[in-house]
Parts: sequence; structure tokens; C-alpha cells
Amino acid sequence: MSHKVMILGKPNVGKSSIFNMMIGKKMAIENNFPGLTRDIKYKRISAYERNFDLIDSPGIFEPECNLEKKIQNKNNIYLKKSSLLIFVIDGRESLTTEDYNIVRKIRKSGKKILLVLNKSEGNLNKEILNECKKLGFGDPIAISASHNQGIDQLLLAVTEFLPQDQYEDEKIGEFDMSIAIVGKTNSGKSSILNVLKGEEISQTGETPNLTRDSVETFIKKKNIKFKIIDTAGFTKTKIKDNFVDKLSMDITKKKIRLSKFILVVIDIENYYEKLHSKIIKYVYEENRCMFLLINKIDKIDKYSKTDIKKKIYNLNPIISGIPIYFVSAKNKIGFDSLIDDIDSQIDLWTKRISTGKLNSWLEKIMKKNPPPIHRGNAVKLKFIMQVNTGPPKFNVFMNYPEVLKSTYKRYLENNLKRTFGMNGIPLKIIFKKSENPFNEK
Repeated sequence: MSHKVMILGKPNVGKSSIFNMMIGKKMAIENNFPGLTRDIKYKRISAYERNFDLIDSPGIFEPECNLEKKIQNKNNIYLKKSSLLIFVIDGRESLTTEDYNIVRKIRKSGKKILLVLNKSEGNLNKEILNECKKLGFGDPIAISASHNQGIDQLLLAVTEFLPQDQYEDEKIGEFDMSIAIVGKTNSGKSSILNVLKGEEISQTGETPNLTRDSVETFIKKKNIKFKIIDTAGFTKTKIKDNFVDKLSMDITKKKIRLSKFILVVIDIENYYEKLHSKIIKYVYEENRCMFLLINKIDKIDKYSKTDIKKKIYNLNPIISGIPIYFVSAKNKIGFDSLIDDIDSQIDLWTKRISTGKLNSWLEKIMKKNPPPIHRGNAVKLKFIMQVNTGPPKFNVFMNYPEVLKSTYKRYLENNLKRTFGMNGIPLKIIFKKSENPFNEK
């Protein structure tokens, strides 16, 4: 097991900014709004020939509601798992009551503690240095995450605190397939992530927009390492001036583009809503491999699964044949075959069909159901070839590509999927004008 290094402190001292600078990319949302981080976020990183899990935590504070109690309970769990605690203090002000409360808490943990003064860009409060020395955690490291000052020194200090006899041979950041969990707010995405992982990684509850940031974790099955990403939910209302909501949605869309497989989660109580169709269309147009998860089946038993499937396909004709699963994250029902089925889709995702088989299929299509005539001229699909995989991409050469209707294009796509056993896999077919004057078949 890799060492865990946890960044903690009171809200709004710059923990997420420090986390982002240490891992070398923006993974956690940063803003001056206190309490923005709700979920534990961690990343395996390598520094000075050491590998360790860096953990960004929500601020430590006295909880006032059930959600805040759950957040603090999660903090406590990861605090116990950590080898080293990075205690972050605002370097511009004196120690506060909140800081001293955290000091008492982490002293009791018996963990190694590295003291960091953030926001120290030229205006470090000299009095705080004396206050820090009295804490007994050694000399603090003064940094400025916003100005990228002192981060290398901090990384070096972290590696010196970790035991020297434990190294990781595993290559950092490697995984075989990425899976993003997306859907409407409060559809149960975070609960599904927790079920797949087998432990509570992401915060859950009835509060809308509970997940503001993306949360990543890894699972390994049949020697395949999957990265699973929980994302902020889509909403009916338009996002205008709210910085956090807009950034959350930008991150969600980016995760969809970067993931190969997408689990679209739909609440069974509102499976017919237009927002679900918008999400499905967005994922489809990004050419991602999609699975639909109808969640919360524990709530309702009056619906026929067959009828719901039929209605979903009717509402979303572009996804005909895409796998639909009926699950209950609450009761952990319906997930047994999901990862296995995703595993089997990997072969289809990378499948390559011979040019000979493709053109035999195209010839049958032209005989059975050719495109409509254009201004008295036959519309001919002359040649097809596969040019890429992951997702599969095909070029079709023809005489009038500009007149081919979308309904016929969809017919070709669906027929191609059925013929070659590729249901559920996004296909991209590009129709090009044939430039070969001798190819008039």
C-alpha cells in the first residue's frame, strides 16, 4: 500500500490550491467561497523518487447539520489512514480558535505533522512564526500556492517525512479504461460510485448539487484497472453567473470527453424527463460508449422494466440497442454484471472489421434498401472502409453525400451495429464524395 499524505486545515486556507499545485494540474475546484470542497479527493503522485497518495480534504470545523457531520466523519476516516498530515494555516493572520481546535485534534492522532503557512507572498505575519514554534510541529514551510512559490520545497519535505524503506513499483497514473458517471442532479451518481468501489468515496444525500467537483477512484477487476469518475450533476435551470456551478459543469463535460465509457444515471421516478434525453444526446455526440443505469428501483415496483426500456428507446431513437440496467444503489442491486459487461465492450470498442466484409454488407444494403433517388439520379454508396477504432470510424464513398438524409444515415448505422454485433458502441460514419471516375458500380 502506498503512503497517504493528507492536506488539512480550517476552511478557505487554500488546501485545494496546494493540492492542485502539488499534483501539477487543476483537479480540485478553487475559489474564495468557504466550504467549497465537500468530497475527499486524492491522487497518486511521484516526487523525489517516492510515490504516495496525496489527499485533499474538506475543511475541519464543528459540524452543524447532518451533511457536515458526514463530511467530518469522512475526514476522520482518512486522517486515521494517513502517514503524514500537512496542516495548512493562513500565513497572513494570527492563529485562530479554529486553528487551535485542529491542533488538539491532530495531536491526539499521533501522526507525523508538517506545518505549512500558505498565502505567504511577501506579506507573512511575523508574529505567526513565533506562534507556530510553540505548537511543537517544527519550523513551518512558507508557501504561496496561488503564486506557485515553495511547492518544490514542500514536496521535498513530504518525501523526507515518509519512511525511507517503502517504495512503489507501480507506474503512476496508469489505468486501462476510464468510466465517467453522469446524470441529472440527485439521481444517485455518488452512491453508484461508492457501490462500485466498495467503500464511501463520494458524499451522498438528498441535497441537490451535493457533488460540485469530480471525484476519481480506481478499481481493478480481471487484471484491468478502471478509473471511475463521479461528476457534478446536470440541472434543468440555466447556469449563468454562478462561478462554482459553471465550473462544475465545464469539468463534467471535460470528463465525458476524456472518458471512454459513460454511465448515464436516470432516476426511475422521472426517467421520461427531457433533461435525460439532453444528457444522452450530449454523450452520444461525443462518441462515447454509453450504458444507461435506471436507479432507485427499490422505490417503485409498479413499472414494467420492458415498458420503461421501450419508452426510453422511443424517446431517444439515436441510442437503439444501448444496454440498460435497472439498479438500486441504496440496496446494492443490479451491479453484478456491469463491470464484466463493460469489460466485454472493450473488445468491441477496439474491433476492426475487414474491408471485404464491410463492402459485402454495403452491397446487400444497396440491393435491399438503396437511398432515395435524387433528381432522377440514383444515389450510390460505392465503397466503405474502417479508418479508426475506439470508437470505430468508417468512411463511405458515394456520388451525392450532401443529399443523404439523417434518417437513412441512422438506418445504416443501426444496421451496421446489428450485423457486426456492435450494439452499444458509438460509430462514426463519414460520407465522402467519390473521386474515382472508374468506380461506377
